[in-house]
Amino acid sequence: MRYTIIAFLILLNFSNGFTQVDSVKRVKYTPEFQFNPGLYLNFNQLRENSPVPTVRIISNDDPLDFNFYRNLVKNKKIGFFDEFGAQQEISITNVWGYCQNGKIYIQYNGEFNRVPIIGRVCHFIADVTVIDTHYDPYYSDYYNSGYYNPYYSRPYNRTTRTQEMRQYLIDFETGKVMDFNRESVQVMLMQDPELYDEFMKVKKRQQNDLLFFFLRRLNEKYPVMIPIR
Repeated sequence: MRYTIIAFLILLNFSNGFTQVDSVKRVKYTPEFQFNPGLYLNFNQLRENSPVPTVRIISNDDPLDFNFYRNLVKNKKIGFFDEFGAQQEISITNVWGYCQNGKIYIQYNGEFNRVPIIGRVCHFIADVTVIDTHYDPYYSDYYNSGYYNPYYSRPYNRTTRTQEMRQYLIDFETGKVMDFNRESVQVMLMQDPELYDEFMKVKKRQQNDLLFFFLRRLNEKYPVMIPIR
């Protein structure tokens, strides 16, 4: 029964789509803007505010549940109906992100992280696994043999894995994800010679303290326009 209703709504949306193409308008993004809820298969769907809507997603969970998408992305694969009504399936590793309650979440490093700052340059925080290898020239075989031989040792590489929280940027024109650092900010500021020159005149030891300040000015000067569908 659920699939029948979905198919009907898909066909209805498809038939109305031709008359709505020319009526789509864009508005300047503000923090109050509410993106359409749904699943982003790629970054362009975010730019166009055109995700796969909830009604086209195949799931036994309640679509009105607050944690619908949070639970959905725990699956290895997600089934959905495309705009032509054909059933499709996508691996969760190929999903860009999702939107629920107007909030954007990007998949990065296998986790879905909220993107709280949207603009010409977006900003988000994600956990990354850091692998560190230490070279120990005096390692002994005590843990392997059960005894310690102070006269015998061999070099050994010790590998540790830790989780670190790091900051990232998203270029809203290309979808490229970059580390949040001075070099990335410089690259983004190059599109505005005035802001770039002002930033480069700041002493290097002070630039890191002004990264958010200059990104905010760039976002204010070049607001993103989001389609209303």
